[in-house]
Amino acid sequence: MAKHHNHAPVVILGLGRFGMALGEELVNTGVEVLGIDSNESVVDKASQVLTFAAAADTTNVEALRQLSVDEASRVVVGIGTDMGASLLTASTVVDLKVPSIWAKAVNNPHAKILRQIGVHHVIRPEQDTGRRIAHLMNGRVQEYAEFDRDYAIEKVAPPVSYLGKKVSDIKGVQIIAVRRAGGRFGPSESDMVLRAGDLVLAAGHPDELERFGTTD
Repeated sequence: MAKHHNHAPVVILGLGRFGMALGEELVNTGVEVLGIDSNESVVDKASQVLTFAAAADTTNVEALRQLSVDEASRVVVGIGTDMGASLLTASTVVDLKVPSIWAKAVNNPHAKILRQIGVHHVIRPEQDTGRRIAHLMNGRVQEYAEFDRDYAIEKVAPPVSYLGKKVSDIKGVQIIAVRRAGGRFGPSESDMVLRAGDLVLAAGHPDELERFGTTD
């Protein structure tokens, strides 16, 4: 499988339904995923889908160090139903000073505590699908909404290779709106030239949006 070179590996702690869905989606977009769970039977199944899978206590800092979680740039805490394990795991990852920490929350109090202990991105599964989170974790995508399996819209900074080009020059996706630096979103025009600092709303097939959002 081809890998996008700017996709840093992702560690997912907790391989329940959400963790596995996210991991599978990330792998499908070319990202290496290390999945860790305390249940060995879950890990056995995950090893058939994810790049790597290991059994370990996610609340044990030494166990995570042995698996090089402290060297990861992006970690997702996928534990939700066991709030105690979720918070202990998140706190351990914060102590490891991982630069980008994402964690699943099952309710508002859970989300509030996760933010208080230093989690950077709180995920609400009833609102955030694995596919959406995968897109947000990759490239320059700031928002992603999928309306059907073959149509989605993302808010993203234009790839550097497209700066200085007209909206009409962009192939594969449709640029439906542009926001200049410090301004507001407005409808795009075919002769509009994209500049550094712009944000665009791009629409199209999720695969095309993935390529657009991760192009250099």
